[in-house]
Amino acid sequence: MEKNRALLRTKNPDKFGNRKKQSVTHHTAFGFCRKCGVEHALETGDAVSLASALMTQLESNGCIDFELPQEQRNPGFSLDYLWGEARGKMFGVADCIDANGKRVALKAFSCQYQGRWEAPGWAPPLLDPQAWDRLVEPVDREIKSIGLELERPHVSKTTRLELREQRKILSQALMRDIHELYEVSNFCGERRSLSDVFIGQGIPTGAGDCCAPKLLHSAVSKDLRPLGIAEFFWGRENLSHTRRHRLFYSCCQDKCQPLLGFMLCGIDK
Repeated sequence: MEKNRALLRTKNPDKFGNRKKQSVTHHTAFGFCRKCGVEHALETGDAVSLASALMTQLESNGCIDFELPQEQRNPGFSLDYLWGEARGKMFGVADCIDANGKRVALKAFSCQYQGRWEAPGWAPPLLDPQAWDRLVEPVDREIKSIGLELERPHVSKTTRLELREQRKILSQALMRDIHELYEVSNFCGERRSLSDVFIGQGIPTGAGDCCAPKLLHSAVSKDLRPLGIAEFFWGRENLSHTRRHRLFYSCCQDKCQPLLGFMLCGIDK
């Protein structure tokens, strides 16, 4: 299986931008389930062709809110953003089936898009954006205020150390509270917080914000069964050179696999 997953990271021919062809027919979403003691996995399936269609939509429209009429589109959803300092973003598609046997396609982008959690036609985050704002904004203001205080001249060494420790404590407490905002569901009808899923280990920054968790969460909420997931990168190559435009990738090890092991539980029932 590891050999199959490695194929997802190889380069692709003309169809994907004059690169050698990628094999995207294997597992892209997987993780170890503590309850079952096995690794649950979901193959790409027909999600690859759906992802290719999404690439065409992105390229022809130049934005992510392309489902809206031209006059209603938000400049903040332009794809130009992904070619600047943002250095690209992961996108994902899930091929699903409903209770009546009808195929349904879901799509998601990773994290926020220019500070926005939600966009028309895209899977929502695993948290309530309004709850996020209520929690983060006042603490963020306090942290920035401390930062300004640290920039002032003639601040004593003792005061500087105290301010840095205060800022550290605020940031750590905020991160713990943010993690509690996330609700993770699976196909057995179970729900967990991030701290419950990552029990006994640290929670990586950005956990729950990748495409696969968003797609699975959306599928559960809509009573859909995913048949396949495909994720690809769009935009300027990232700084670590691990993500390139139009290439497909499997789920990340630290942030996603622990989550997906729980979230995929019950998908075959």
